[in-house]
Amino acid sequence: MRSWASKCRDTAAAWDGAASQGLLSMAVPECAGGAGGGYEAACRALDAFAEESGLSGLSFAMAAQMWACQEPILEFGSNAQRGQYLEPLMAGTAVGAFAATEYDSGSDLLSLRTRAERSSDGRWQLSGAKTFITNGPTADVFLVLARTAEGSPLSGLTAFLVPRGARGLHIGKAIDKAGLAGAQLGSLHLDDCVVGEADLLGPAGAGFAVLMHAMRHERAFILAPTLGLMSRALSRAIEHTRTRDQFGQPISSYDTIRQRLVRMHLSLTSAREVLYATARKADGNALDHGLSALTKLHVSAEFNRFCQELPDLYGGYALLPETGALALMADAVASRYYSGTSDMQMKIIAEGLGL
Repeated sequence: MRSWASKCRDTAAAWDGAASQGLLSMAVPECAGGAGGGYEAACRALDAFAEESGLSGLSFAMAAQMWACQEPILEFGSNAQRGQYLEPLMAGTAVGAFAATEYDSGSDLLSLRTRAERSSDGRWQLSGAKTFITNGPTADVFLVLARTAEGSPLSGLTAFLVPRGARGLHIGKAIDKAGLAGAQLGSLHLDDCVVGEADLLGPAGAGFAVLMHAMRHERAFILAPTLGLMSRALSRAIEHTRTRDQFGQPISSYDTIRQRLVRMHLSLTSAREVLYATARKADGNALDHGLSALTKLHVSAEFNRFCQELPDLYGGYALLPETGALALMADAVASRYYSGTSDMQMKIIAEGLGL
């Protein structure tokens, strides 16, 4: 697993290199053309890739494609859709994006306003706008959720696979952001965007099921790369404290520094144990929404706790880009919000407890 980053020194080549060695296909069963390694193996691969490369945004972008785009196509897609989209996505010859979030909906995806109406010729016309779409500026296919009926979201949403060249699809520029360097987030506008019946992912009205399947996997595993980033940062911090002398001795000899490093090690260990235990549950077909939300909440909390210790190990040097401290802190803050905010994860967990 650790060979991917060493063979791919720049961001442009890293995606292709990881795909060529099976990272993007790791969780997909062999019967569907994947590597058949399972969820735990895929998470370990993302962990190792991020640790070796340090490419936080790129590993996040790959994970977003794997869990929110490939996974729903695997579960709901027809054989033709798997051949047209899933195979190129796994091979790295195409990029996928999940387009659910809208400007006014945020975590409340069920209030989305993008609509799809069937035209007289049997095709569908999509109208609306989406934002914060990971891989949006470069995606070859968008998994778009749209409202096709009023009333309950259980039957009023439909999922569509919209190719990049679809008429009426307008892709916006990359969104400037403080964290997740290497990941491109963007927006899109659907101006009577025309797609065919064959572009429905699942039947009409099944969009809620597609959404829940995507969220169950994304929440559980989207933070797998952060484990590698934390491990990389911890190793670099330990090396810094061993070589940085103050008052005639390495700062690693001071209890305050040692305690910070131990707390960081504890956060990393705890996050890894929870995420991998969840992946093993998924491999046993026992992944539910409560466990996914708990995993997302716990790993993001430990990631932020880890990063709170990091700057004080470097002092003023934390402001220098080469330490990576501030960039990692920005990534940690972001982890509390994508795939549903931490408050949203708590709501899901509380409901599972009957509260």
